[in-house]
Amino acid sequence: MRTTLLRAGSLAGVTVAVLAGSTGVATADDAVTGSAYGASASVTLLPGVLTDGKGSTVDTGQLAKSGGAGPAEASIADVPLKGLVTAQAISSSVVGGAGSVAAKASVAEVTLPLLAAAAGRVPSIRLISARCGSADGHVTGSSDLAGVNLGRLGTLPAATSPNRKLGIPGVAEVIVNEQNQRYDGSLEVTALHVKLLGGQATGALGSGDVKLASVTCGPSKERAPEAPPRPTGPGQVVVVPAGAPQTGDGSLAGLATEG
Repeated sequence: MRTTLLRAGSLAGVTVAVLAGSTGVATADDAVTGSAYGASASVTLLPGVLTDGKGSTVDTGQLAKSGGAGPAEASIADVPLKGLVTAQAISSSVVGGAGSVAAKASVAEVTLPLLAAAAGRVPSIRLISARCGSADGHVTGSSDLAGVNLGRLGTLPAATSPNRKLGIPGVAEVIVNEQNQRYDGSLEVTALHVKLLGGQATGALGSGDVKLASVTCGPSKERAPEAPPRPTGPGQVVVVPAGAPQTGDGSLAGLATEG
């Protein structure tokens, strides 16, 4: 079995910032939005796809959904997703602090019966996860996929840039580490997005979308630089670098108090 480990992006700096600020109380002015869900499916299948009879329509909504307004975390075990996808567990969580947010979603032990005909086997993935974070004016995101076997749909390199596409033209497209920057500055990251492209090509399955592990983080404000502490005792000297905001035009390089 072919196994591919995919890692894209890093949240180290943002995660630290979010955790550092999580003990604060966010106000209406500095609240940062965040949301996550484990899986969703909205597809219309052609006759004979996954069933022996007529075509069918499946719309699951967003499963295991969490957000800044609650719940902070959610999970579902043994998810059939109407036969399109199977998963041992899906989960999501959102953590917010003063001026920051971090969101995560994951899906474990995944199979994709929906794509079996196109892939020549039932595709499987051991773990799918997505995360995003927003703090101090920066929004970043990443995805991880481990134990990937997509059959003839294509292979994934050990590392890839966002919005990697593979699949069968006219039938299905698989987007890995899909990242969409919205007009308001928020970032949506979906670890795995399956698009069914319609019913015209040979081997067509239907139309619609299946998304696994999806998170969204809104923009945050950049923190203003902090002023140095003022002198509190005799003989103390506070040095202000030339050009710093505290010096106005930069003409004053130091400030001293007399003892």
